[in-house]
Amino acid sequence: MIIEVVFLLGALHGFILALVLAQKKVNRLPNKLLALLMMVFSIDLGMAAFHGFGLHTSYPDLIGIDYPITLLYGPLLYLYVKTMRDGSTAIKRYDYLHFVPFIILLIYMVPFYMGTPIEKVAFTNNTQELSQTFGFGLINHLKVLHGLTYAGCLSFMLVSYRKKLKGSFSSIEKVNLNWLQNFVFVSIVLAAIAGGIHFSTFSNNILMGLGDSIYSNITLLSVTVFVYGIGYMGLYQAEVFSESKPVEDSNSTPQEQYQKSGLTQKEAENYAKEIRRVMEDKKLYQDGELKLADLAKELSISPHNLTEILNQYIGQNFYDFVNHYRVNEVKQKLLDPESKNKTLLALALDVGFNSKSSFNSVFKKHTGMTPSEFRVTHSTKGQN
Repeated sequence: MIIEVVFLLGALHGFILALVLAQKKVNRLPNKLLALLMMVFSIDLGMAAFHGFGLHTSYPDLIGIDYPITLLYGPLLYLYVKTMRDGSTAIKRYDYLHFVPFIILLIYMVPFYMGTPIEKVAFTNNTQELSQTFGFGLINHLKVLHGLTYAGCLSFMLVSYRKKLKGSFSSIEKVNLNWLQNFVFVSIVLAAIAGGIHFSTFSNNILMGLGDSIYSNITLLSVTVFVYGIGYMGLYQAEVFSESKPVEDSNSTPQEQYQKSGLTQKEAENYAKEIRRVMEDKKLYQDGELKLADLAKELSISPHNLTEILNQYIGQNFYDFVNHYRVNEVKQKLLDPESKNKTLLALALDVGFNSKSSFNSVFKKHTGMTPSEFRVTHSTKGQN
């Protein structure tokens, strides 16, 4: 009885969260997709409680309504991350293809839905017959594979999102990427757990929440925790759902991105020299919040053209370009005896880094050693 109450509370929490997300004024499309995802989770949890409390015998017409909706988990989560990444305000036509498996299974379920209440209750009491008659056993395998496929796609989507952010921001710690990364990571873990348990035990639990299957309970408890977690992030850390900024499309080739830029090679080369001069003379990189748009405004060119010049003529994205200057200045300060009493963090903040962790990772990427290793190595050389 306790676990059913947990499922029910999780469902109610998810419904409330869905309503809140659907009314958000910023970042509207991603939030509406997330609201739909929460609604789907809530229906699944609610139906688990429905079966757990034995209500399916009193209301047999509701049996199976949750069966196809698990095919919405992957597409909705994928499109949420995709619209966050692209700053989309509308779903593209081909994105609706993600919902084809759900529609096919929904149509396939029509004969089951049209069955009599007595037949439905009888089927729930004999899952083997249900599996053989409607092929739900095989469908369950396909549903799990469907979820695992989307888990893999989400990991690639996150890499793409990070790449795009580095094309527009010199510091990405404050762009809420960590929350999105954790969000996707938890989703992948849940999919892996569900898939591992499913294929290792070959669970015959056809309808989630019906019976005491360990596969059903662990999966649904994980979903419950997930719903509560997303609720906490949404209600207490509202900045997580702030408007996403559109950035350059990393899926297209450089030629496709820049073929209409209007820049000649000579103009681009001159701009490349001007970019370096401005960065060195004005030390814009010391601004920890420096964005691509800020540098483009300083140079009086479009962000698109600036991206083209950085990628095609300088050979770096905006993130690496700016942090290259930051690392070089820190190296100079570490070689300066007057800076020996300053902490590494103080030096990092002086040149535009916003955190010790990002400073350490970027510094090691550019030099092959940590800042402390660099300081020790070069101080030793100076003594020799």
